[in-house]
This record gives sequence, structure tokens and C-alpha cells, in this order.
Amino acid sequence: MQIIASLDVNHHAHILAYIICSQFSVPRTAHLIVDTGSTNTTLLSDDVTRLPINCENLQLSPTPCITANGTITPYLLPNADLTFEAKYGWLNRNQSLATFHLNNIHCMPPTQPQLLTHQRIQHTRSLLGMDILRYFKNWKFTERELILETV
Repeated sequence: MQIIASLDVNHHAHILAYIICSQFSVPRTAHLIVDTGSTNTTLLSDDVTRLPINCENLQLSPTPCITANGTITPYLLPNADLTFEAKYGWLNRNQSLATFHLNNIHCMPPTQPQLLTHQRIQHTRSLLGMDILRYFKNWKFTERELILETV
């Protein structure tokens, strides 16, 4: 199976995911950046507000995250599924969806809703961490794509 992420001009790999969890009855989209330095898939503050995720009843992680802006303790969104468009089969000619179940997705504390402008929403990116990336054994780069393969 292959999942293909597009590379931007800075060579950051971007991928669209569909999230399903107990807080949504319909899948919601999140734009993720492949981040091998992130242990856990993490929804950043603007996405937590945009989706919207209610953090009031979520547990805090027992382990804080060390970020470029300092140490932050994320909330734990339990039992979440992330679904990606995937290619599979002989020469990866068939398209389908691949779903990964996570016991928890980390959620950074939400942005104040009044600060979430249309422009911020368009540029919101969260992190695809090693909890999912570890399933992909082969990584191939082209000029415009990162191809993640499970075999």
C-alpha cells in the first residue's frame, strides 16, 4: 500500500486525513505535515478549535510535549481513526482508503475562537507522527512527492 504526500517548496510533506472520533458523527478533514520528530499524531491548536474538539472532558497526557515554544501538556482525544487515500495492488494501480486506529491523538490547547481567522484556517497544519509513520517501511522521494509504502 502507498500513501502519497505532496512536497511544498520547502520540502515539507503534506497529506490530507479524515478524522473520525467520538466527538464527530461525520468525518472531518485535517491537513497534516509528516513529522518524524513527533512521537504522536498531534492536532495543533487552530485545528482543535476549527474541527471543533471539546477538550473540557478530555484527559491530559501524563507526559508533556516539548515544542519550539516550550513545554505544553496536550489533551488526549481517545479512539480516533485517521483515514487516507491510498494506492494498492499490482503496481499500485488501485485506489482505496487506508484507516489507522489510534488509542489517542494529542490535541494542543485550543486557540481562542475569536482569533481563528479565515486566513489562519487556510494555513492550519497539524502533525502526522511516528505512531502512524512507523507502519511505512519504504520512503521514496520524487521532486514533488513523498511516497510512503507499507511493503
